[in-house]
Parts: sequence; C-alpha cells; structure tokens
Amino acid sequence: MKKFVKRHRYTCILVFIFALLVILGLKVKQILVPDEGKATYGERLKDINKHKISDDVFEKIDETLKKDSNVKDVSHRIQGKTINYQINFDDKEAVKDAKALGDSILELFDEDTLKYYSIQVFLTKDNAELNNFPIIGMKHPESKTISWTKDREIVVESEDNEE
Repeated sequence: MKKFVKRHRYTCILVFIFALLVILGLKVKQILVPDEGKATYGERLKDINKHKISDDVFEKIDETLKKDSNVKDVSHRIQGKTINYQINFDDKEAVKDAKALGDSILELFDEDTLKYYSIQVFLTKDNAELNNFPIIGMKHPESKTISWTKDREIVVESEDNEE
C-alpha cells in the first residue's frame, strides 16, 4: 500500500482534494439553497391545522357583509396565514362607511383566529373615475385594528390642464 501511495501520491492528493471539494460544495448548497421539498412558508405553517377556519364562519361573514345595501360582491381567500377579503361596493358608498364595514370583519372572527392569521381587506368600486378607491387594509396578528391606506380625494382631470 505504501508503494502504491508513493508512486501515485499526486493522484491520491488530487482525489482527496476533489472529494473534499464535493463534500464542501454539498454543505454550501444545503446552507444557501432552500430545500425544494419544503413548503414556501417553511416552518411558519406548522400549527395551521390547529387553527382551521370552517366554511360556516366564512359563510356567516359573507352574509353579514352582504346585508349592507351598498355591497355588490364579497369574496375571500386564505393564503398561508393570511385571510384576504375583497369587497366591491356601489359607486355611492362613502370611504368612511366602507372602512367601517371592513373593520366589522374583525368582530366576526374569534380571538384565536385573530391572533394567528393576518387579515387583508381590499375595498373596491367598479367606477374607475372614482379614484379614491381601491382602499387596502391590513391587520397583523399582533395588532388589534386594521391599518388602512391613506385616504385619497376624488381627483377629476379637467380639460383646462391640457392647455
């Protein structure tokens, strides 16, 4: 064995260095490249089965929101730990009233849900000229209220500005 190593010492050194580089390369890949087998959210969703929301809860919320005569359509979607609500209003709905209806969503969820999920509310109107909409609100699991985007006034471009 000693004769073989002496005769092929450079080859043995190159094989050893190559093996070492392969091992180091695999370790670096494990550190830098996320594991393809894991979910996008990683470990953040490990307890999501303990916080399932039944369809009955969403149906109740949708019915409650649709009781407002200015609400045209309500939809919801759960994405990870975020509940997204989109509420489409008639053009006559005021910003203040739309936000109040958006805030009422929080009263319809239990405390456990509010502490686990983020809630986003998208308030829209069909009329593009009423550019004070859309309004977006977000509630983080650690906050108590929804934070809304800044109110915008309706801006109508006049023909006088084109001169």
